[in-house]
Amino acid sequence: MENSDHLKGNSDRLLELAVPLFSFGGALVAILFQMLGISLDFHYPATGFVIASCILAYLAWIRPKKDIVALTTPIYSFIFFFLPTDSETGILLQLLYAVSLTILLVRLKYRFGKPGTAVSLGKKLGGSLKTYIEQTHDSFSGISPEAAHSAAVVFVRFSEGNYGEAAQGSGTALCEGETPDPVTPLMRAFSIIREHSTLLNKSLPRPVTYLTFSEKDSPLLARPTVPAHDDDMEFYTALDNALLMVFSAAWNNSERDRPHLLACQAFAQKLFT
Repeated sequence: MENSDHLKGNSDRLLELAVPLFSFGGALVAILFQMLGISLDFHYPATGFVIASCILAYLAWIRPKKDIVALTTPIYSFIFFFLPTDSETGILLQLLYAVSLTILLVRLKYRFGKPGTAVSLGKKLGGSLKTYIEQTHDSFSGISPEAAHSAAVVFVRFSEGNYGEAAQGSGTALCEGETPDPVTPLMRAFSIIREHSTLLNKSLPRPVTYLTFSEKDSPLLARPTVPAHDDDMEFYTALDNALLMVFSAAWNNSERDRPHLLACQAFAQKLFT
């Protein structure tokens, strides 16, 4: 699993590098030929924009949250490819288009999530996720189907990058908690997810103080706790544990939501690394 994820990550990074390589490469070829005084048909260097735009659209497609602007760049590249223009104007347009594609790539990378985080067509659980679900089965056996469904919705929305809905769903789950003790591990998990989702939805940095699990929650955590002096690691490890906890609660108590949870299995598996 780790090797396949590593190879997939390297493949995605190569595709990301290919976008500016092909787009600026076409413009640089046109400039080089012009400096050498060699006449070059505008359409040859413009081919790089078509390739770069198609790669960018693919990178947008494999993300859980779709960027419609990046998805439609191939349309504009084909229009640009067939647009008649003179040499000097063509080179200027190529440079501007290359800059635009690069900006869209950066926007896609940092605002629309990691590639493939919510896409998986597996038919059953596997790996560390399956082990964790089985280990925590009894701990979450008393949760109602309604609460389990809320947990499933929160997990799926977060995995899709719909942080606003994940925050709202977590808040609703906290308000509708059936237990007289509001500080159960699962309620703490919802609180942590709500905090992170709100920050992500508003693009806010990590706060100085943040929610974490208590020491007595350790037996239910999928990942070991991190020393408090490493704030960044502790902050994000708490989120990973919270997401895996609501996944387990949903899986073990809401059978109707299992197909949706399976569709997010790839995202869940990555939380262990």
